[in-house]
Formats: sequence, structure tokens, C-alpha cells
Amino acid sequence: MNNGWQFPSGFKTMNDIKFISHDKHVLKHFPIVPAKDCLPKWYAKLKANEPNISKCMPVRDMITAGYIIPNPTEQVVGLLTEDDIQNPDVVYPVEIAGKFFTSLNYMTAPNAFHTHDQCPVKIDGAKKSYYKIKLPWKIITPKGYSTLFLQPFYEFQKDFVMMPAIIDTDLYDHSNLIFPCYFNKDVDLAPGQPLVQCIPFKRDEWKHSLSHQEEEKSSKMNLFLHNMYKRAFHQKKTFK
Repeated sequence: MNNGWQFPSGFKTMNDIKFISHDKHVLKHFPIVPAKDCLPKWYAKLKANEPNISKCMPVRDMITAGYIIPNPTEQVVGLLTEDDIQNPDVVYPVEIAGKFFTSLNYMTAPNAFHTHDQCPVKIDGAKKSYYKIKLPWKIITPKGYSTLFLQPFYEFQKDFVMMPAIIDTDLYDHSNLIFPCYFNKDVDLAPGQPLVQCIPFKRDEWKHSLSHQEEEKSSKMNLFLHNMYKRAFHQKKTFK
């Protein structure tokens, strides 16, 4: 029963998520993919028959949750310090009508940045300005579903940090995704590099409670010698 509400055009089930790009080059060469198909290189090399973190199901669920948005355009970011504030200096290639030029374009437009005073905190002792990375994607989820956006944690990227956010992608009308980030050193963002992990979820209202309970001495986990969480509690999650 759905109280008369029907799926939007193009949706087959409540759990369909649509990724739409206005850039055919990005759609062909740098598509959004399920996170399970874009594992961190170090994680993918782990051997399943040896004791390692690949056997930790909560970590595996995090690494494989949702989808990965890769970087579609090489961008070179340097740090300039002015008035004790670190400002990113961005250079990227110029492409017009499918033709590549050897000249480079400097990102100087004010709307490409958030100034330090918009988020006036010191990060590792430095005042930062925040560069806004624009990705040519529109994401549509069914009614009642939002999307969590965050930097793939297990890539262990410290040179730059994407700032996480939640967007109500069932309602938000947009043509591009904008992600503020800050840099800790000069960085060359490579095409195809995993930038953002997006995880759709259903919005619910929650009410919390607090209570005390003695530690339990028995558990289903006590029945197993190996892979206890996986065998006793884990539930499969699917993103296609």
C-alpha cells in the first residue's frame, strides 16, 4: 500500500537510484560505479585465506556501501598563503567543443571558493579557504530517500579532504554536484581518482532513549570460532 503515490517516471522499484550527467565524455569514461567495484587498491590485494581486515564485515560494509564518484578532470592545486590564510590555487585543462588545448586555465572565479570566514576554524593549525569541486552529475532517489556524501575513508587520503554532506536527492533540483574541500599540500587530482562515496538512505524520524543493562555473558557469537559477526549477525547489503 502506497497511499496513492506512484513511482516517478523511470523508477522500477523504491530502491532505484538514477545518475544523470550532462557531459557525455564523463558518462562514458568516468561513470559512477558501485563501491564494491572500486575497492581501495590496498584492500583489493588482501588475501581472503589470511587473517586481515577484509574479514571484518562492518569495515567491508562501509567500503562497499553505495557508489563512487570519480574525478573526471585533472586538476593541479597549489596552496597560497595570504594574510595567514591558505588559499587554493587551481589549474586545470581547457576543453572546448571536444578539442583539447595545451594552455591551462587558472581557477580564479570567486564562486569556485568558500572564504575562510565562512567556516572560520583552524585545521591542523592553519586557516583554510575551501575550494568547491564541481562534478557534472544529477542524482535522483525515490520519494523519502536522501543521499550521504563523504570522502571514501579507507582510501586514507590526507593531502586533501572532501567535506561530507547529506542532500535530499528526491527533491533537490540540480545539474551539478558541488563539494567543498580543503587541501593540506600541493595536489594533482588525477582523472578517475575516487573522490566521493554516495550512500542513499531512507529518511526516518528517530527518538533516542538511555538505559542501563548488565553486560551479557551469553551471545550467539560464543557459538563460533571464526567469522563470528558474519555468521551470527551480518545482513547482506546490495548496491548495483
